[in-house]
Amino acid sequence: MLKVPSEEKQSDDHNEKQNDGAMALILQQAGKSADEVAALSTLDDADRSAESQFSGEAPTITSLFGKGKAHEFDAGTFSPSPEVAKVMGDSLDFLIQCKKEGTLCNNEKMLFREAVISGLAQRGFFGLAIPKKYGGSGAKLGDLGPLLRALTFVHPDLAVMFEVHNFLGPVTPILDFGTEKQKQYFLPKMAKGELLGSFALTEPGVGADPSKLSMTAKLDGDDYIVNGIKWPITNVIYGGVCVLIVKLQGHDLKPGRDSGMIIFEVPKADTDSFRMKRNDLTAFDYLWNARFRLIDCKVPAANLLGPPGRGLAQAFSSLAKGRGGIGVNSAAKTFKLLAHIILDPELNGESAKADPDAKPEDPSGGGWTSFRSTFGKPIGNAPRIQTWVGRAAAHGLAARVLGDLCFRLAANGVRDETQGMIAKVYATKCLLQTAINCYQIQGGRSVHTDERRKFTRLDAAGATDANADKAITGHNASMPDHPIENYIGENMHEFTIATVYEGPNPVLSDVGAPNAMTRSIRGKFLEPIGLAEVNGSFGLGPKAKFGWYLTKTVCGSMFSSGDLSGVSNLFPSKEFYIKRALKRNRVLGRRILTIIAKYQKSFMDQSFLLGDEGGIFDQLCHSLASLCFALSLKDQNPEYIKVATALNLEADLRLRGIESSPELQKAWAEIGRLMMDKDSKLHQDLIADIEVSAIPLDPRFMDRFI
Repeated sequence: MLKVPSEEKQSDDHNEKQNDGAMALILQQAGKSADEVAALSTLDDADRSAESQFSGEAPTITSLFGKGKAHEFDAGTFSPSPEVAKVMGDSLDFLIQCKKEGTLCNNEKMLFREAVISGLAQRGFFGLAIPKKYGGSGAKLGDLGPLLRALTFVHPDLAVMFEVHNFLGPVTPILDFGTEKQKQYFLPKMAKGELLGSFALTEPGVGADPSKLSMTAKLDGDDYIVNGIKWPITNVIYGGVCVLIVKLQGHDLKPGRDSGMIIFEVPKADTDSFRMKRNDLTAFDYLWNARFRLIDCKVPAANLLGPPGRGLAQAFSSLAKGRGGIGVNSAAKTFKLLAHIILDPELNGESAKADPDAKPEDPSGGGWTSFRSTFGKPIGNAPRIQTWVGRAAAHGLAARVLGDLCFRLAANGVRDETQGMIAKVYATKCLLQTAINCYQIQGGRSVHTDERRKFTRLDAAGATDANADKAITGHNASMPDHPIENYIGENMHEFTIATVYEGPNPVLSDVGAPNAMTRSIRGKFLEPIGLAEVNGSFGLGPKAKFGWYLTKTVCGSMFSSGDLSGVSNLFPSKEFYIKRALKRNRVLGRRILTIIAKYQKSFMDQSFLLGDEGGIFDQLCHSLASLCFALSLKDQNPEYIKVATALNLEADLRLRGIESSPELQKAWAEIGRLMMDKDSKLHQDLIADIEVSAIPLDPRFMDRFI
C-alpha cells in the first residue's frame, strides 16, 4: 500500500484546508447548498489531483490565455513498431476472416465466440498496450487510434471491448498507479487474454456526479470488506478483472477525499458475496454489460491502486484517455453511415456476394442518394442533402484528428482535459447529427426491422418450431431468402449512446469543460481572494494581481497570433488557417476572463455562456477542430483544402454567434458532391472500401420481398 511521507502529507493537508476555505466561500456566496459545496469541492479536488499526475501545461489552456504553440496540436502520424504492426495486422486479418465465415458472433449467447477471443489472445491482441516486460507488445497510445477505427468497421463492439480493456481499466490504471508487484501479477495475465478487464465507476443514480459514490471498502486487517452495487458496467465478465472506484473506510480520510481505486478479481460464478446479472442492452449488445452487487466481499488490501483518497483523481485520468477512443470510434461510424447512403450495396459488400447475378438498374450509378428519385431528380442532387453529407464528412475528418490528438497527448504525459472533452463531444455530436440525417435520407424504410439480425437471433434462441414462432412474430422462424436489412435504423441506439459514455455531453460541456478551462485562474487568483475574505481582509493584493493579469492577458491576446515553429509541411493556406484558429482561441480566452470578472463568484453558473449550445465551449470545439485538421494537412490537395476552408469558415461564424451562412452551406454542398463522386479523392479515401449492407426494401428488387 502506498503511503505519503508525513511532511508531504502535512503540506498537502494544509493546502487542502486553504483550498477548502476558498472554494467553500466562493460556492456558498454563489448560493450553493452544503451538499452542492461538498460535491463540487470533491470533484474539483479530484481534478487537481489528476492534473498533478501529468507533466506539462495543457496546450488548449495555453492557447486561450497565452501564446499557443501550434505544433502541440499536431496529432502526429501512425508509426507503430514492426512487432506492433504485425499484431494489429494479424488480429484484423483473423477478425475479417471470422466475419466472412460467419463465425465472429455467438448469437445464442449474444457474445463474440470463445474461439474468436482465444484466437485474438494467441495473436497478442489483448497485450498491444502492455509493455514488453509484462508480456505485451508495447504499443504507443498514439498508435492505437487507427486500430480502433478498423475494429469499428469490423464490428463496433470489438472496438469498445479493446478500449475498455486497455484505456479505462485495468491496463492503464495499473500501469499508471500500480506497484511493481501488481503489474507483475496482473498485466501478463491480461496480455495473454486470461483476464479481460472492465472499469466500475457508475452506480444506480450516480453517473454524472461520482462524488456521490456509495460502494464502500472498509479496511479490515489485510483485506477490504466491500459492499455496494455497480451498474451498468461494460465488459465485466465472470473470471475477469475489474477496477472498482469506492469510498474507503478505515483510513481516517476526510469526507469527499476518501475515494479509492481497487483491483477486483471477478469470481467465476455467483457466490454468497457476489451477485451479477447481465443487462439486456440495445447498444453494445455483443458485449457482457452487467450490474453486480458485493456483499461483505473480501478483497486483498494489496489490491489498492495508488494512495488512499486518490481514487476519483485516478479515475478521471483514465476517463480522459477513454474519450480519445470514443472520438475515433464515432468518426469511423460517421463514415460508415455515409457509405450506407452513398454506396450501392449491389456492387459493394454482402449483397453482391449473396446474389452475384443481381444487376442494378444503373451499374454506373451509386447507392440510395443516386437512384432514389425526388421530384424527377436523384435525391443526392438536392442542395440540402449535399449539405448534410458534406458537413458530416468534414466534421468526421476533424473528429478523427481530435481523437488521435487526445491519444498522443495522453501518451506524452500531457493532461489536456478540455481537449479530451472537445474530442469526445465534437465527435459524438457529429455522429448523432449524421445518424439523424441519414435516417431522414433513407426515409420510412429506416423503421423496418432488420430481419437478418432478427431471424439470426430467433434461430440462436431455439425458435425452430415454425408454427409456434409464426403465432408470436407473424413470420416463419427460418431466415427469408432475401432478408430485409436495416443498418441505419437498427443501430440508432449505437449512435446515440456515444453521447453518454465517458461523461454525458451536457455534463462535460456545461460543467466539466468550464471547470477545466477556468481551474488554473481560480487557483491562482480567485481562491487567494476568497482566502483573504475568509480572514476578514479586503484582499487588495490578490485583487490587484488578478487585475494586472486580466489587463496583461487581454492586451497580449490582441497582438499575438500564436507560435508556428515546428509545424511541418507549412504552405500559405495551411498557415492562414492555423493562425486564424489560434487567434480565435485568444478571443475566447478574453471572453472567459470577461465572464469571470463580471460574474465572479457565480460565473460557474453561466453555463449558457461558458458551455454548449452556442457558448464558449461550443465555439472552442469548432475552433480547435479547424486548427487540428489544418495541422493534419500534408499537401495542398484541393479537396482537403475545401474541407479546411469550410471548417475555418464555420469556426469564424460560431465565434460571432452564427451557426451557418449561405457561403458555408455552399461549401458543405461542394464537399457533399465530392463525397458522392466515385472519382473524387474524398470518396476514395473515406468510404470506397467500406462494406455496406443491403438497402431496406431496395425498390429495384421488390420481387425479392413481395
